[in-house]
Amino acid sequence: MEAEILALAGMGASSLVTLALQDLWGWGRRRFATLLGQGAPADEAAAEAELERSRQELVDARRAGDEDTADAVEEAWAQRLRDLLVSHPEAGHRLREVVAATIERSPAPVALGHILHYVNNVPVFQAMNDHWARCTEEHATTAMFLCGLPGVGKRTTLRRWLQSHRDDLPGELLQADLARDERGRPADPVAVLERWLAQLGVAREDRPADADAKAALVRQRLRTRPAVLILENVSRPAEVRPLLPDSAGHIVLMTGQRVPLGLDTLLDFEPVEIAPLKDEHALELLLKVSRSTEHPDRLRPIVRHLGGLPLALRLVAGQLRTPVPGTLEDITARLADRTTRWELLAVDDTHDLPGALDLAYERLTADAARLYRRLGTLPRTDLHLDTVHALTPDREPATARRALHELLSARLLERDGVDTCRLHPLVHDHAAARAEQDDTDAERDAVTGWFVRHLRKTAEAAEAALSSRWRHDPGHAYPDVPRTPEAGARAERELDRRRDGLLAAVRLAHATGRYEEAWRLCQALWTFCLRTGSHTEWIESHETGLAAARADGDRLAVARMHFQLGFARLDRWSLAEDDPRRAREHLEAARESVRGDGTGRGEGEARTESSALEALGLLELKLGRPRQALGLLAEAETALGDLAHPRGRALLAYHQGAAYTALGRHDDAERTLREARERFRRLGDGPDIALNIGKTWLRYAQDRLACDRPEEALRALDEAAAAIEKGGSGYFLAVARLLRGDVRRRLGDERRATADWAAAGTLFEQARSPRAEEARRRLGGSPVRSADGELD
Repeated sequence: MEAEILALAGMGASSLVTLALQDLWGWGRRRFATLLGQGAPADEAAAEAELERSRQELVDARRAGDEDTADAVEEAWAQRLRDLLVSHPEAGHRLREVVAATIERSPAPVALGHILHYVNNVPVFQAMNDHWARCTEEHATTAMFLCGLPGVGKRTTLRRWLQSHRDDLPGELLQADLARDERGRPADPVAVLERWLAQLGVAREDRPADADAKAALVRQRLRTRPAVLILENVSRPAEVRPLLPDSAGHIVLMTGQRVPLGLDTLLDFEPVEIAPLKDEHALELLLKVSRSTEHPDRLRPIVRHLGGLPLALRLVAGQLRTPVPGTLEDITARLADRTTRWELLAVDDTHDLPGALDLAYERLTADAARLYRRLGTLPRTDLHLDTVHALTPDREPATARRALHELLSARLLERDGVDTCRLHPLVHDHAAARAEQDDTDAERDAVTGWFVRHLRKTAEAAEAALSSRWRHDPGHAYPDVPRTPEAGARAERELDRRRDGLLAAVRLAHATGRYEEAWRLCQALWTFCLRTGSHTEWIESHETGLAAARADGDRLAVARMHFQLGFARLDRWSLAEDDPRRAREHLEAARESVRGDGTGRGEGEARTESSALEALGLLELKLGRPRQALGLLAEAETALGDLAHPRGRALLAYHQGAAYTALGRHDDAERTLREARERFRRLGDGPDIALNIGKTWLRYAQDRLACDRPEEALRALDEAAAAIEKGGSGYFLAVARLLRGDVRRRLGDERRATADWAAAGTLFEQARSPRAEEARRRLGGSPVRSADGELD
């Protein structure tokens, strides 16, 4: 519990720092004052005044480059929050809500983070500004490629330029890191497109299956909303091509060591080379970061050895801040004697980055050096504060906090958001090499285990908040917890923020023989992947999960992975990716895995077989074979036997209704859909239940239209709209209103039809759905309009 309190208090303090440097301060100050005051008006007023004084102290320290004072202010806030959580544990829930809201409202850290020390590159910024001005004048997209040596500051330069123009930039910001993963595999642009579609607010029901169509939809959405697109670590034109807009007015910023051959065939861009700093500017940076009082001439030998690389300069500056006699002389001698340098990285011989890394590492305390090596043992991904604490279960939480602070002060670790930090890729390589050299295999394996278990527990807790579905749970990790829309939305946001780490944990668990952890992680990501439409990452991770389940020898786990893989492909339904056939193969394999000879068959086997048969029935419906679908859906119900599975049986009846409608068996469709509604009603009163009830009414209305009973369809659509509104789905309410408008026109009620189409169009626009155009076309053909084109 102490580690959790320290992590949460650290996140709260970091949130305050973030808010203090943004326009969000007034909003955040009130919320933190309410939290600290614990409901007492006088205490809240005192807390608000205290926060305002601390904020001014922080801002003054930042302007003066006084990092010690800035760190002291943040540490004081962290201590105040730790004291609050110890004395009032119930405040933890409210603090998490404030932190989550801060993260959600704050600008993307890679683009708009606060950069304390920056020098020179005036010609670079002038060239970028000139190119932007020319493109703006020509109403063209501004594209630039920042290239240069590793450690030369491409990412920081990009952030600095964006920060200086933040008030003039387009509002939308889309980012993608195209670096290869720990296996050397390139980033998949389709996964990037799926993330962007979610960020752009495209309803998952409107997202296409194929890669080209995804790219086309992103381009379409960007035609009316200028955006900043940041593509980092670009190495191949092929990975960039599907991510580029086809309209003007955007800003495309790319980074990489060198411009890929052939990139100029895709777009007109300005290459911007970030060169190492000249000696005078390198010395300026070293003095600013270290705040050294030494005469500048005494620092010049260090500058010459570091070759103008900002990363190396910042690392050495972190060491010069240590007020220990002889520090400067020791660093100078170490860098001058090239035999003391560990030649670790493939860097030009004039740039002594390995030497700077070694110096920084060797001057760490034992606890900080241990944490540094542990970070290098893990895949290169953003790290959250709770994950850092999870890497030190053998240490006191306060020790872990001090070690983390030491790595940040030494510039070996970078802040990258409210509660995240990261290692520069070159620093990560160094940390990994030191771990290989200084730690035993058993020590590194323990670190891997802590990391994987922590993320698996995080994912399972979020999955429990998102869904009540049945899971194969040998570890009893899924207690029946209360689920609310707010908790579900919060869990989904947390999984999205940790997505890269979770996917890396799946691969790492499998690679290190933690097979149960790997498939359990995949199982815990099911609802998140389904809700967000992350099919590419869903399928790739679950293929690893399937291999892990097979290696684990758990027959039911194998069946569950087959089922979830099959459902992923069924949900995506890309003909180009052969999804229909491959979905069938996985679903049939899931069914066969649990059929066996009947021995050892329990609830998990029955549910899995039923789910696989249900999905096969949906597959047949998609293929236009309702008769085969009905047979499979009936088998799915039989497979449940005597199991009490009311939600599952309600869904089976709902799907049967669609099959009966397709076969023209409308009395059977009416019966099964009424049965589905009654079964959903018996489940309770939540918004998800109301939505399912509304969808059964919507499906019933479609059946009534199919048998030419529009009056009955209209009554069903009234019921559908009322239930769906309770369910909180603007998208499906738009679907119901659009169809109700069509029925009303058919019945001759043009005025009410027009009102429904107008409402549907507004709802589709709010859901950022391209189906708003359907409503506009209907309105355009309606005679019920006033002379100025508005509704009469």
